[in-house]
Amino acid sequence: MALETVRFAEEELQLAGKPGLHGARLLAAFSGGADSTALLVLACALRGQLGMDIHAAHLDHGLREESRAEAEAARSFCEKLGVPFHTKREDVHALAEDWGCGIEEAGRRARYAFLEECRASIDASWVVTAHHSGDLAEDVIMRLTRGAAWPGLGGMRAVVEEAPAPHRAGRHILRPLLMLDKEQLTGMLERLGVDWVEDSSNQSREWKRNRVRNDIMPLLLAENPSFNEGVRRLWRNAREDERWWEGRLENTLEVQGEGDERRIRISSSALDGLSRMGRMRVMAEAVKRMERGQARTDTLENMDDAWQNRRFPRRFSFAGWLKAEVTARGILFFLSPGR
Repeated sequence: MALETVRFAEEELQLAGKPGLHGARLLAAFSGGADSTALLVLACALRGQLGMDIHAAHLDHGLREESRAEAEAARSFCEKLGVPFHTKREDVHALAEDWGCGIEEAGRRARYAFLEECRASIDASWVVTAHHSGDLAEDVIMRLTRGAAWPGLGGMRAVVEEAPAPHRAGRHILRPLLMLDKEQLTGMLERLGVDWVEDSSNQSREWKRNRVRNDIMPLLLAENPSFNEGVRRLWRNAREDERWWEGRLENTLEVQGEGDERRIRISSSALDGLSRMGRMRVMAEAVKRMERGQARTDTLENMDDAWQNRRFPRRFSFAGWLKAEVTARGILFFLSPGR
């Protein structure tokens, strides 16, 4: 299982144009649950062979009475494995109020900000997370309910590298367990006699992911016990399709500047030479390369309608202060803080 994990990670890193794991320093996101415990065990099994330096990071969300004890248990486990341990306690309730968002979103943002802060402080190449095929299936269902389209419907990427944006820390994430089932991970821990912590909040229907996991997924698996394998196949197809389009559309994007001064233009001649799907794909690629916002399908459709019907000029807004302006010369993507 460890070798299967490293093969998958190395392939995804190579496809992303990134160095492999040999000699790398990694920061494992470690909650103490079954998935992250299995991740840490596998990473430690590989560190000698690959010459890796493994650290672990644990964020105490402060949402449950037992969270302090769980943080100490996580520290103790890491000490047994000889893994440097980093931890922090956050008041996620207070953060949700300050940020004007839900508890689930505040916890996610706080967690990724903490992980990125730790990664940078120890100069690690990646934050490795324990997302497995069950998490991938849930992500696909959640994206479907949000109205995602292809290839985003394929689910989370195995390698994520994003610059900081408003209300979001930068991210350097590697998900090496994405093709494994949870049963494989818990089975390994049981055979090794390794215990883990069960988070009682995972049963709460207050969180959307829990409702998907506990209400929807059992129904889908009852209809098709191989549902997760179908999701893995969907994921592979989406990544292949995405890479093909990235290569084909490379020359249609005119990139100028760096960082907050970056601007990307798609010329009118390039747009006229593409089908509607091609235009939407090149717009989505421009959003991705601006490293801000999210390419929502309804926004891309509205932009393409404006282009086809020559409704100039039209301006569209994405998250992270990203704007797109449709004009007779083409479409320009740029950053513009505020309204």
